[in-house]
Amino acid sequence: MVITASEAHPFLPSLGDPTAIAEEKALHQDIRPLEIAILNLMADKQTTELQLARWLGHTPLQVRLTFVTTDSYVASVKAGHKSKSTPSEHISKYYNAWSDVKDRKFDGLLVTGVNLLDADVTSEGIWDEIQEIFNWSKTNVLSSMYICWAGFAAMRYFHDIKCHNGKTKTLGVFEHGIEADSADLLFGLPDRFPIPVGRWQRLHRDKVEGYKALELVSCTDDGDIFLVAENKAFKKGCKTYPRRIFMFNHPEYDTDTMKKEYLRDIKSFPDLPIPPNYFPDDDIEKTPINTWRYTAAIYGNWIKSLYEATPYDINDIPEACE
Repeated sequence: MVITASEAHPFLPSLGDPTAIAEEKALHQDIRPLEIAILNLMADKQTTELQLARWLGHTPLQVRLTFVTTDSYVASVKAGHKSKSTPSEHISKYYNAWSDVKDRKFDGLLVTGVNLLDADVTSEGIWDEIQEIFNWSKTNVLSSMYICWAGFAAMRYFHDIKCHNGKTKTLGVFEHGIEADSADLLFGLPDRFPIPVGRWQRLHRDKVEGYKALELVSCTDDGDIFLVAENKAFKKGCKTYPRRIFMFNHPEYDTDTMKKEYLRDIKSFPDLPIPPNYFPDDDIEKTPINTWRYTAAIYGNWIKSLYEATPYDINDIPEACE
């Protein structure tokens, strides 16, 4: 939405104002499906697919999803590897190896987390492949969203910012506040909101404050970060869009996702505390109440920003990324 008038409106987006989209997009609307690649690193790929697709598709804009996984994972499936969580047939039917899509352009790239424990993300076996994909995204993707472990890996790759591990896994539903939000990623959310957290790594706000390229969007009162954005302008003097989003928590979680995660983890870590603010009365026999569902609006807000920023000709994306 923009306001047309002889001069800029005092408080609504007007043509030529930095809060508005570019004038040519406001006066003429070309629409094509947005191309989104999901690099799914999770073991239970089907659950992750459903959770993400549900929210990415929850806008009036047409979105075309391409599911991708690493070349090494596809090779292992072809060699006979059987996952406990995802049937090999599902991978064969619905997934592309990264090398099969690397010559394409995408409006958006979403990279999921993966249950890896080491605070040094560079020590993980998939690090070399992840670096190659991150580098490719610089020229082939307009905007990237990195979730949980992928967020920590992207912080290390793009900004050399290191995370650390807490004394135990952070697992629960925690209240967060909004610090800044130039790209409207949290548009529609209240000033404070609950978000599910399930990760070993942590990143404190002190690590990103002072980086001019990064905007601290949201964190807890004790400084544990939920969301960081690396923003760019559509064009000089125009509205910003999130070139890269580093999201360390899980607004997309279903009501029972954390219960399954907790029951899985206590088999290996019997001292893991009951997730706070999740089970009623901290009783794991009681059905959790979903208090965070609305926070998944971040995915729709991202899709909106992609639509506003991306060129109609997807082959122009390298120029748009400059």
